[in-house]
Amino acid sequence: MFCELQRRRIQDTIYVKELSSQSLGTILEGVTHMIKQVKTKKIYEIVAEQLTEMIVNGDYEPGERLGSVQKLSEDFDVGRSAIREALSALKAMGLIEIRQGEGTFVKHHIVDVSKEMIPNVMERNDLIQLFEVRKLNETGAAALAASNRDEDDLTNLQTILDEMKLNEGDGVLGEQADIRFHMAIVAAAKNPMLERLMETISETVKESMKEARQLFLYTDEEKMKQLYNEHVQIFEAIKAQDSSAAYEAMYTHLAGVEKEIFLKEERE
Repeated sequence: MFCELQRRRIQDTIYVKELSSQSLGTILEGVTHMIKQVKTKKIYEIVAEQLTEMIVNGDYEPGERLGSVQKLSEDFDVGRSAIREALSALKAMGLIEIRQGEGTFVKHHIVDVSKEMIPNVMERNDLIQLFEVRKLNETGAAALAASNRDEDDLTNLQTILDEMKLNEGDGVLGEQADIRFHMAIVAAAKNPMLERLMETISETVKESMKEARQLFLYTDEEKMKQLYNEHVQIFEAIKAQDSSAAYEAMYTHLAGVEKEIFLKEERE
């Protein structure tokens, strides 16, 4: 199934050259709509693309069991960590399911998939700036929500938390619940200006959440439980109308996710 041509294709893609950040900065200076710098793909992204193509093209049939992490690592000639992250990406996309003690299987009902759906890891500087903005905006939103929330807000947040718990191991549904939870807190703050501000960065926030959840989904189930518990702590503080505790809980949550993402980069 895995020929030498496939392996060479992976290795060739890994060595794509990055454009000069200095020359790009000159070109993009003063432009309102910033175009992201072309960057080298990470190994796991390349593997994820290859596996996605194989599933979509029918090389793997619905319900078929994929090889073990070790076997895939040998087939693709990459490290096991890259395989784990690639499988995490495919799971988040709804292509595969992981059965405890049985292995990894192609799902029977697969949503329409294109290459554009494969996670696109954000640049480090983009992430740093995004988390700075989120720590400023969302901590304030949590504090305001604790003061201004009503019973409808609490019901909505509790419903989303229940969905998050139910779909803890599902990449797509869990991610959607995570995003809705954070946006519901902003809505509970009852500040239209803050809502509009968050809407302007909502797509970028979604990408960062997707990356974080994909990192935790496959590599550490305990981290997924920790993420859920952090959301519960934020909710409880808002419910108790404790603005200070809500602020601290949100900051702890965002800072923890940020730390895990950057630790992952350092290990690669």
